[in-house]
Amino acid sequence: MSFRVEYSLNAQREIEESYLWIKERAPQAAAKWRDELILMIEALGDNPQLHPLAPESDRFTREIRLMLFRKKRSQLRVFYAIEECKRVVILSVRRSFRKPLEEGDLPL
Repeated sequence: MSFRVEYSLNAQREIEESYLWIKERAPQAAAKWRDELILMIEALGDNPQLHPLAPESDRFTREIRLMLFRKKRSQLRVFYAIEECKRVVILSVRRSFRKPLEEGDLPL
């Protein structure tokens, strides 16, 4: 059962901002970082229920799932929703140290 993975404009912007930040500090590592992130996100199409509900999910009208990318200081939190029409929508990609999601943070 394969799902189509789509990115919200918000998630696209957040990925690009993180990529540019890394590129300024470690140009050689930036492309590898982005490729690994995209590969992990795209794998959600094969098994979107692999990751748990986000702790903030109860604040929203639909289930929000959370995939963690990397560890410790550089960890990203990838928030996504599974749609009935076999789509996985990437809603937000943010550093783990940022405040928890709130209602106005996602394009719902």
